[in-house]
Amino acid sequence: MATETYNWFLIIVAVVVSALALLCNVYVLVHFQHPDDRNQAWFPKVVVITGLTIAVLSILLLPLDVANRAACDGSIIESACRYTLPMEALWYATFTTMIIYIFAVIPWALFYYEQDSDAPQLKKVVSATMWTISMGLVLIMAMLIAYYFGGEAEFQLKSVVSGMGLLSNSALSSATACIALPALITSATDFSTSSGSLGGTACSAYGAEVGTETFAVRPTFIVYVIAVASIVSWVIFMIYAGVGVVALPMDLIKGFIYRPMKVITKSEYIRCATIIARDAQSIHAQIKAVQKEQRESGRTRKTKTELHCLQVKLNDLEDDEVELRRVFPQGEQREATWLMMVLGFYLRLFLGCLSVLLSVFWTTHIVLTVLIQPAAHPFLNSFFIWMDGVWSLFGTLSFAIFCFYLVACLIKGNTRLGVRFIFLSLYPMKIGRTSMSSLLFNTGLIMLGCLSVVQFCAQVFSVYTAETAVEGIFGGNIENFKGLGWIFKYNIFIYSFFAMICLSCLWIPFESWKNETPKKSWETGRA
Repeated sequence: MATETYNWFLIIVAVVVSALALLCNVYVLVHFQHPDDRNQAWFPKVVVITGLTIAVLSILLLPLDVANRAACDGSIIESACRYTLPMEALWYATFTTMIIYIFAVIPWALFYYEQDSDAPQLKKVVSATMWTISMGLVLIMAMLIAYYFGGEAEFQLKSVVSGMGLLSNSALSSATACIALPALITSATDFSTSSGSLGGTACSAYGAEVGTETFAVRPTFIVYVIAVASIVSWVIFMIYAGVGVVALPMDLIKGFIYRPMKVITKSEYIRCATIIARDAQSIHAQIKAVQKEQRESGRTRKTKTELHCLQVKLNDLEDDEVELRRVFPQGEQREATWLMMVLGFYLRLFLGCLSVLLSVFWTTHIVLTVLIQPAAHPFLNSFFIWMDGVWSLFGTLSFAIFCFYLVACLIKGNTRLGVRFIFLSLYPMKIGRTSMSSLLFNTGLIMLGCLSVVQFCAQVFSVYTAETAVEGIFGGNIENFKGLGWIFKYNIFIYSFFAMICLSCLWIPFESWKNETPKKSWETGRA
């Protein structure tokens, strides 16, 4: 019998959290955007805000899915609970929207934004559309070919076959084992003529032969696309999040240790500002010279490389300017500004200590539940279940914190590796100085990485997320795809993720602490 009332609490929480996520992402955009992009580039801004909101909601769907599982009374099976949220439909809608954003909307906005600002509006729209359609057609054709040849999921079915024998009541009452005597069952009359007050009882499965049968089904195309996208997502996640798990707590604590200890004098501030201004003028002169060369001979690989290097130097100078303003606050509220900055560094220390605990718990959980087989202990699964026993919201909140921490590690890994990562030019976001192209690129990167975060959390917290819709999506079809399933079935990415954490434990401390007090450009007298 189905429940009679909707779970209005879950619906209200979902609406309120979605609104809060949207407002937070508007603040992120305003906080990070470059001054040159203010009051313009409205469509890319909408794409960034909505894309980040969808990425956040994809993580929030995990605890919502767990809470939705327990929305009905325990005596009612989920299939009979008609008034819980349609989580499977929500998951597929979210994943589909994320894929459309990553491979269509964000590339179109990037192509549109990075064109010459003096070009006619119609030409920019047509050019961005043609590039996006061309890229989309190539991806769709590749996916359709792969789906045709490898889009089947294989499942193994174990069957038990045994004979049937008739046993009397006395035999059953004395717990006598069943006997495989198929010859005794000759007709339906045997059941009525058997001895015993109950007329005989059929019993089976003694000496049964267990056979394995493999059958294949073809899931929907969108499920296959999610599987392929999750593989790309896992490559990003295992590298960036693996670095971030170590770098995030270390950089937070290091930032507190090397915080500004006192305010510099005005004369020192003027000296340092003069050096920064001199270096900035030199870099701008070099940029103009390269741009003049581009206008005369066109854009070449040499000019692109030179512009990129000059842009990196200019970004370093902007960082130096921010640091200089920190140690010499100005304005009527300079004392209050300095006090807030000091409190901010102590907040970083608190977040750094909390990050250390979360990183240790995450690493320990991976070892106990994945690397050791069978699992040595449920660990965090047991903790979430215990928190649910205290109050269901506590367990859901704790689960959400651990999931969101992986997203923070993903972002930290991106900003830490930046343009140095192999062949990809990834530009980290900087407060108040991030161009829209960097915001768009990082939005797509975060959205793509969130696919693997969802799958990873559903897999390593399989005890806590049992019988949820997302567990059925990733565990039912994706792990059994031909050619792709073995990557997930044998935890290849999770082992690689753990290996990246171990490598980061060796590399990050050395890279972070080899220059304990790095010199700023004004301290060395050069850029």
